[in-house]
Amino acid sequence: MLQSWLRRSAGDVSERTNKAVHNFRESLPVFFVLALLSIYLNVEANTQLAAYWLLARIAFAVIYISGISLKPAAEGSTYEPQPLRGLAWAISIFILVKMGLNLI
Repeated sequence: MLQSWLRRSAGDVSERTNKAVHNFRESLPVFFVLALLSIYLNVEANTQLAAYWLLARIAFAVIYISGISLKPAAEGSTYEPQPLRGLAWAISIFILVKMGLNLI
């Protein structure tokens, strides 16, 4: 729903929205596997980690779509760094790794 609403917005926001959704779709299968294994193996510690992962992914999407901390691209480059977005992504990956280690 958010994606369709933002498509009607400026093209830049629409592009960032598409990229955020694509990134979420890439990490979702790994999360589902870890979550299902955690349920099957009754690993209680991963319940709270799963909630933190979801919060990190929501923060990632909000930062990405809104353009918070978006730095202008260097001359001759199309890459626009977003340090906060990178931090949210790194936190979500760390949480996935921690969930995996809890299964061992």
